[in-house]
Amino acid sequence: MAVDAAAHTAYVTNVNDDTVSVIDETTRTVTATLTVGGGPLAVAVDPAVHAAYVANGGNGTVSVIDETTGAVTGTIAVGSGPDGMAVDTAAHTLYVANGGSNTVSVIDETTGAVTGTIAVGSDPDGVAVDAAAHTVYVTNIATDTVSVIDETTGAVTGTIAVGAGPDGWRWTRPPTPPTWPTAAGARCR
Repeated sequence: MAVDAAAHTAYVTNVNDDTVSVIDETTRTVTATLTVGGGPLAVAVDPAVHAAYVANGGNGTVSVIDETTGAVTGTIAVGSGPDGMAVDTAAHTLYVANGGSNTVSVIDETTGAVTGTIAVGSDPDGVAVDAAAHTVYVTNIATDTVSVIDETTGAVTGTIAVGAGPDGWRWTRPPTPPTWPTAAGARCR
């Protein structure tokens, strides 16, 4: 799942039917269901270029969604089993963890071309970008490590041992807490 806060739009992958649900955050309704590649697992958004990217783990591709038109406008071949992704919004570069091929695909958002493939640890899953430091971090589930990539050179500059089975889930706190409708008398614990 990913959110374009400026557009008040959320994107949710539906892995069992190869689609993405587009949600209007204001009305809290699904405004579109888009067919993407096989086994969509993750979404990343670059609001500056009005694009959403979907990692299709079942067929080794990334689908490109034009946020302005709401249409799937392209498919990019990447490594085997793409999952976690992150965007460097300043450089307009997308990083895709390919769990089946132990690589990270580097995609130039302006051309849609894969500009590099970087070997990392076993079963890469999560990706995070520190644009200010020009550094990409990739969790490797099977080796209990994080690969550190220099964005400028595209080289792995270090490997950090971490706990067992590092995953890539992250939560970015919204500027204001969301309010969700609840049933009368419902309580959360």
